[in-house]
Amino acid sequence: MRIDFFVINLDRSPERLADIRADMAAAGIDLIRVAGVDGKAIPEAERDLLDTPRFQRRHGKRPAAGEYGCYLSHLKAIEAVAAGAAEAGVVFEDDVRPRPEMLAVLQALASRDDWDVVRFAHHRRPSRRRLRVLPEGRTLAASFHGPTGSAAAYIVRRTAAQRLAEALKPMSLPFDVAIERGWDTKLRTFDIWDDLVAFSQRSKTSQIEVGGRYGSRKLKPWRRLPTLVFRASELVRRIAYAFAAERAR
Repeated sequence: MRIDFFVINLDRSPERLADIRADMAAAGIDLIRVAGVDGKAIPEAERDLLDTPRFQRRHGKRPAAGEYGCYLSHLKAIEAVAAGAAEAGVVFEDDVRPRPEMLAVLQALASRDDWDVVRFAHHRRPSRRRLRVLPEGRTLAASFHGPTGSAAAYIVRRTAAQRLAEALKPMSLPFDVAIERGWDTKLRTFDIWDDLVAFSQRSKTSQIEVGGRYGSRKLKPWRRLPTLVFRASELVRRIAYAFAAERAR
């Protein structure tokens, strides 16, 4: 399977692009740059893809400009995969570094048609159901709990990419939460454990939030009751989805 590799990068972050290009080139990977969307440059009144009331009900916070830009950036990358000639595309954020075994594991993953979207960078490690053994001690798995955090690295089949992009519209959750929801997108969405990338030093400097402002966007406790209901429902759906996923034979 031919796989193209894309990196999302803001115009104001050339140093991040230089770092990830060097790291990927050392691993034999040529990156295709996707110009990131700077959400701070888009006035609130023009954020047409954002369903603010639904976002607040589901996430319990007011959306940040950077979250909106991140979401649009990933949609651009997924649509680039859909428009490409390769059978699949990997999308990176520009603050990751490849582990030496990444390419071998991805090629083994690609050898079977039992997935549409697979994430391989995470911030949390939930319990999970193993679906297939991969090389270098890795497994393809479905998580029982989540969100597991991070959309910093994932692979999408070209045949599924446009369907994924459409299923993620409008924005009603942060992108890293939305992409995990295979039960909602109707795509075979799983994870590779352990991660195939590491986070670089630049990942400690968020381009979405600065300082303590993230917590300040939380809604009042009584306004977050719909969020609790949504999260309880998501847990049930996630567990059912993991149990329903077919193991590779």
